[in-house]
Amino acid sequence: MNRTTWARLRLELRVIGIAPPVTALAATLGGAILVIVMHATGASAEHLNIAAGAVLAGFAPLGTAVAASSIVGRDSGAELVMTTTVYRRVLFLRVGLVVVPAALVTLVDAVVFRALNAWPEGQGTDGYVLVWAPPMLWLVTLAMLTAIGLRSSGAASGLIGGLWLAQELMGPAIRDNTVLRTQYMFMGVAAKVPAHEWTVNRIALPAVGVVAVIAAGLLLGHPERFVGSDTA
Repeated sequence: MNRTTWARLRLELRVIGIAPPVTALAATLGGAILVIVMHATGASAEHLNIAAGAVLAGFAPLGTAVAASSIVGRDSGAELVMTTTVYRRVLFLRVGLVVVPAALVTLVDAVVFRALNAWPEGQGTDGYVLVWAPPMLWLVTLAMLTAIGLRSSGAASGLIGGLWLAQELMGPAIRDNTVLRTQYMFMGVAAKVPAHEWTVNRIALPAVGVVAVIAAGLLLGHPERFVGSDTA
């Protein structure tokens, strides 16, 4: 990268602030430490598997999604940005600066968990990515779309948190529904999932994520609607 690119990235990181990166990484790193401590203190294989699955498929996507939604509206100079560049590029860049590091750390977590034999039941090496990446993409893009659509990062975080909690608490009912189980983010750690249901779920989650990104981009094509709200 040239000096101009590095300067731009540093500027965007200053605009983002410290809170979103900390939010995105706290659950991932904290969960990894918990699993390592459990392993070191002789926790059972069953408990290790459950903890690893919760970090990869649950807490890492949630923390990253909340961080992504909080970035919307972080620029106090929104009007100036809108007159000098395409705002969707700015916002997607800022989200990427938080989501990409979180994804890389989660991948490292998966490798470490596998090495410790702390691994979701029934998952193979494809789980290094497929256990956490589809739900992370799904939840992050829905968080962005909600924040942009409602023009409120706080409301988006609340709704995304509620969706995550509902999926956690209502897992059996969701898995029994033909339509809802395609959007069940914890399918990667659910025991004894038929192969075809797993495949459909892992495809359907990122597919909805792509649709959410497109919808968010379309909304950001009219950035003037965000001026004066609590989002940029």
